[in-house]
Amino acid sequence: MTSDLMGSQSPHALIQSVIISYGDGHHDAPRGDALRVDARPLRNPPQDPDMRERMIHSTGLDPEVRAYVLGSPGAEPLIDRATRRALALLGQARAGRRVDLHVVCEGGRHRSVAVAEEVAERLRAAGYGVETEHPHISRPILRWHPQLTEHELAALRLLASGQHHLEVAKELRVRPESAGRLLHGAQIHLHARTLYEAVAKACARGIITPEPSGHPSRRSAPPAP
Repeated sequence: MTSDLMGSQSPHALIQSVIISYGDGHHDAPRGDALRVDARPLRNPPQDPDMRERMIHSTGLDPEVRAYVLGSPGAEPLIDRATRRALALLGQARAGRRVDLHVVCEGGRHRSVAVAEEVAERLRAAGYGVETEHPHISRPILRWHPQLTEHELAALRLLASGQHHLEVAKELRVRPESAGRLLHGAQIHLHARTLYEAVAKACARGIITPEPSGHPSRRSAPPAP
C-alpha cells in the first residue's frame, strides 16, 4: 500500500495507475506519459460568487466541493470518457506497465482533484490498483485573468448588448466568419461551454459591462484587423 501527500491511499498492493491532479496556472505540470484529462470547462467554486466564500478554503477532497464539481454540466461525460480510455489501455497493458492520468484545472485545488478522485474510484471498482497524487492542492488560490484580446472583448461586449452575430461582424467591420472566430476565442478563454455562458461569466467578473440592448457603444468596438 502506498500513499502521497494530500493524496488517497490505494487498497491494492499492485499500483497499475497513478492519477495526478495539477493546476496549469502554476506552470509545474507533471512529467511522463499519461492520459490528459482537462477539467477546466467544469464549474470552478472560486469563480462562482454564490459558492466562493463557502468553498474557497476547501478542496476537491471535501464532499461538498466534489459534489459541486461533479454536478457541473459535462462532468459525467468527461469522467466516463476518461475512465473508458484508461480501462481500454489497462486491459492492453503488459504486466508491470502502468497507465497514468494527468488531470488539469487552473489551480489544482478543486476541479482536477475532484475529477481525479472520481476516476480513481471507478478504476478501483473495476479491480485495478490506483493511487492519486495532488501536488498543488495546498497552493494558494490563483487570481484568474482570462487573456482575451481587445477585439475578442469588443465582440463579446456587442453580443452582451443584444447584437446578433451578423450585427457584431458589421459593427466590427469584419467578415461574419471572423466575428465567429473572435467570439469563439472569447468563449475558450473564459472556459465557457456556450457563448451565453461566456457573456454571463464575463459580466459576473466585471470583465465587460453590457450596454443597453439596441444601443451598443461605438467605443467598445474598434475596427478589427
